[in-house]
Amino acid sequence: MTPEQSKRTEYQEQGFSAEGRAFLEALVRRKRARGEEVPPLYQKLLEAASNPPSDEAPFTGEPRTSGLTPHDSPFRARQVAVGGLAAPAGGRAELTLAPPPAPEMRPSVLHLVDRALEGHPEVLESLSPTARRAYRLLLALGLELTARQLGDHPLPKNLSQVVAFTVNRALAAALGVSEATLYRALAELEGADLIRRRAWRTPSVVHGRAGLHAAGVVYAVRLPHRSRRPRLEREDLLHPWRDLEGDIARKRTAWKAMRECKKNPLKGDYEALEFLLRYSLPPQAEETASDIHSLTARLRRAKAPERRLLVAEIALGLAKEFKDPGSVKFYAWLLWGALRAEVYGLHERALEVVLWAVSRVREALAASLWGSRGQRIRRPGALLASLLSERGLLDLFRRAPAWRVA
Repeated sequence: MTPEQSKRTEYQEQGFSAEGRAFLEALVRRKRARGEEVPPLYQKLLEAASNPPSDEAPFTGEPRTSGLTPHDSPFRARQVAVGGLAAPAGGRAELTLAPPPAPEMRPSVLHLVDRALEGHPEVLESLSPTARRAYRLLLALGLELTARQLGDHPLPKNLSQVVAFTVNRALAAALGVSEATLYRALAELEGADLIRRRAWRTPSVVHGRAGLHAAGVVYAVRLPHRSRRPRLEREDLLHPWRDLEGDIARKRTAWKAMRECKKNPLKGDYEALEFLLRYSLPPQAEETASDIHSLTARLRRAKAPERRLLVAEIALGLAKEFKDPGSVKFYAWLLWGALRAEVYGLHERALEVVLWAVSRVREALAASLWGSRGQRIRRPGALLASLLSERGLLDLFRRAPAWRVA
């Protein structure tokens, strides 16, 4: 059928056909049953179908084709055509295709959690009201963090648990309960095999004291339709969840936030979720440790002016990694001593021993995250010095003449 033949069809003269209206009503019912929002266009079409056009001005219904390109999809062509349907003055109101609202992650995540809990109410039957709210909020927090890490990729279908990070004091403020009540609710969730939790510690300098400080809690949260017990992996605790020193410098501590919540309580679950997300770094904030092996390999081959820059770069990297900014000169002294021992034949593998000691300190810091309070590594620089002293390098560096190596 040519465009000239299709200008005045019975469908366009009568407006909306009965079959089209039945199809649109079925589509709207299906969307409401799924809990989805009905687009404004569907509602306008239904209203227009119930109000036929006036006899004073016949409705032409000519499709609009401007704004299309040869590469546009058929769905885009239908959107433009529907957007151009209009009636003259005194007739049916103009039908325009309003742009869909930008999707918000937090409402969709909370809505997804509510739908999952409605489909499996047996998960929450034996829990107290506070434990139910805590589980709902932790599950939404874990889904939000997982979606942020995945970016544009969808959530995997075989997902059985999510990992969330928060500060318990902030979680208690978001729920509007005391910390004692929160801990009782968390114990209920652990007893029901819905969560697993562990303190997350990070090397940092807090109030002038360098060490491994607890900065929050990592949660493994089981999805409602799964039966496998949640568990925390090693990489979950090694992930840089929070910038503790930055939060303290910006005065964004959980203690201050809790006092603010007492004055101005959070309104709704969306604000509570956004409040908890303040204490989690975005995925782009992750930093990797300095590649000391490649730098020391360059240090052996470098000439005198370049050696100074490489030693300064390695020393600053170690001080930043070990959260020990006051020991930059000590790390530089170790590197100069190892290089001097190799150049003048005092020790052929001094730099390799230093690399071995740094690797051992890194392994000890990673292992201390899983240990008890008495096994934490509070002073990584002191552990490095102890390892080098056991190998006899510290004594060798002290007794070696101050020969020039750069």
